[in-house]
Amino acid sequence: MSDASVLSIGTPAPDFTADSTMGRIRLSDYRGKKSIVLYFYVKDMTPGCTTQSIGLKDGIERIRMLGAEVIGVSTDDVESHRRFASRYGLNFPLVADLDGSISRAYGVFNEERRRARRVTFVIDRDGVIRHVMSRVDVETHADDVMDVLKKIR
Repeated sequence: MSDASVLSIGTPAPDFTADSTMGRIRLSDYRGKKSIVLYFYVKDMTPGCTTQSIGLKDGIERIRMLGAEVIGVSTDDVESHRRFASRYGLNFPLVADLDGSISRAYGVFNEERRRARRVTFVIDRDGVIRHVMSRVDVETHADDVMDVLKKIR
């Protein structure tokens, strides 16, 4: 899948309602309140996704000080997400995109692997995509997200 199908900056973020490690989440519930760091990742408990998620966990207070919340999305089920969140102390919701519909809506679903690709969207308080990270360095992801949040404030 090429990056051409990934949603672009200035596009309204597709709304969704889904189960997560912190109950049902509806993206539009954040509108007018918080920016959202919506990060799609491949699979729970894998090395890259674990590094990326721990980085966001460690940076969550600074991210919140910049007016944003973090939501992770993968095609793993809620039980897998709960084990992942519990094992690594993840302090933000992980959404179960079992049928890939959320990943498809954002243009990040890999049909061949039946999983989301690693792409992060920064969505402003009005529900508009302000930044897309389609080349994510798992080691610096949290710092890269904070840099973007500072620029769009």
